[in-house]
Amino acid sequence: MRFDKAWTIVRKEFSEYRRNKYILYSLFLMPIIMSVVLPAAYLAPASSIGGQTQSTPYDLGLSIVNHVDGVHLNNLSFNNVAFNNCRLSDCVAVRCTFNNTTVVNSFVRDSEFNSSTALDSAVWHSNIRSSDMIGGGTGDSIFVGQETGASQYIVIIVNLILMFFVLIPAILPTVIASYSFVGEKLNRSLEPLLATPTTDLELLLGKTLAIFVPSMLVTWISVVPAIVIVDVITQPILGYLLLPSALWIVGVFLVAPLVCVLSVLFNVIVSARVSDVRTSQQIGSVIVLPIVAFFIVGLAGLLIISITNMLLFAGALILIDAFVMYLALRTFQREKILLRWK
Repeated sequence: MRFDKAWTIVRKEFSEYRRNKYILYSLFLMPIIMSVVLPAAYLAPASSIGGQTQSTPYDLGLSIVNHVDGVHLNNLSFNNVAFNNCRLSDCVAVRCTFNNTTVVNSFVRDSEFNSSTALDSAVWHSNIRSSDMIGGGTGDSIFVGQETGASQYIVIIVNLILMFFVLIPAILPTVIASYSFVGEKLNRSLEPLLATPTTDLELLLGKTLAIFVPSMLVTWISVVPAIVIVDVITQPILGYLLLPSALWIVGVFLVAPLVCVLSVLFNVIVSARVSDVRTSQQIGSVIVLPIVAFFIVGLAGLLIISITNMLLFAGALILIDAFVMYLALRTFQREKILLRWK
């Protein structure tokens, strides 16, 4: 193996990319859409949901003067009252506590909720423990020791956004590899390349690196604006910076490169055996389907997208990459490629 020969092929490929507008468009437009446009679009609805998850509640300085137990109350106003096992409808409550109580279509401010439920009510500047807020809305309130609906929504969406940065290195090679061989055949530059004094392994390595390097560089660069956008939108809701997280580090720096290697090798094999760019891209894009399936199963709740499962997924990818590499070395033979295209 002569790495200088392989690197010569890499440099030659890079010069070809600069002259191919379709490859340049793919390297710039897709990462911009997936790292800027889609994260902002998916997370924007979360910015309208109030409530933070914290362990330290507000010091409301409550001075309870009355206690009410087991009654139904309608169209009344209360101040400094403790409700136990009650139901309030169309009420206004300020500086109150609610224990095992249901509050319906009411306005509550500066109060404490404990194991209670608020239906279609507005809850402002309150502490909420082990309680459900259904309909209505919460503003400037703290969910003590529990996840809000907004927090759960954000976690699901951020996992979905992580999928984009696994898909980018899976999709880009389908574009680049299709032009790497088929494009050279159409430009009448493949035969001189295959006739160079390089081994099949050196040629395959050069082609693979020429696709892998730009795909992963674009992926890692595009992660930066995505992290900034996610944190800017979610920090006011969660009260802390969500990214970068360990799950994202595993996904972006371990799973994504393994996916890229698989996509590159698969697409190099395909593009070396077909003579049409469109056909090469259509067949090569099949490699994206199992990646999408893994995340869809996770987002559907059938599989937890956790660090452990991501590491198991990475382990499976290592085995698959090794097998596809073996197939590539067995099938990538310049004599057959030349005879097939003559």
